[in-house]
Amino acid sequence: LAAFAFGQGIQFEHGDYKTILAKAKKENKLIFVDAFTDWCGPCKMMVKNIFPLKSVGDYYNANFINAKIDMEKGEGIELAKKFGVRVYPTYLFINGDGEEVHRTIGYVEEKDFLQFGADAGNPEKGLSSLKQKFENGEKNPEFLKKLAGLTMYNDAAFSGKVIEKYFEVKKTAFDKEDVGLLLT
Repeated sequence: LAAFAFGQGIQFEHGDYKTILAKAKKENKLIFVDAFTDWCGPCKMMVKNIFPLKSVGDYYNANFINAKIDMEKGEGIELAKKFGVRVYPTYLFINGDGEEVHRTIGYVEEKDFLQFGADAGNPEKGLSSLKQKFENGEKNPEFLKKLAGLTMYNDAAFSGKVIEKYFEVKKTAFDKEDVGLLLT
């Protein structure tokens, strides 16, 4: 029964990164990379609670080439350096040319995980597009808070600029999330 239930969820590719990249390019799909480590509790929770879900499997299997890569072993070590992975789990969305188009981090529930996948496939919501919106002057505080969260662990200099702008334009009193931004 456990094997059947897992069969409904995300089907991860077996093989090296180069092979997965070639498959993504051939099929014109993004690669979804679950960048994990063996010791990561939230990583294990995703494997147990979210990855096996039918809705998650249906969406991710149809739209992405899926890969699980341990960032502390084998080629994962170099990929962690290349993509600036410092927090686990990190979810990378990479195009067939090997360029990161979106990322997010941490344990999330089904609805949010599906939304991350939808955002990754939407050019207007991908990380490079969000960065461009910021560079073009977007000042919406909620947008800035989201962008700071997406970039704080892999691009500290950029995230610092976003956080600075966030506090310049924020009109309401600080909340717990604001304190968290200040402490990063």
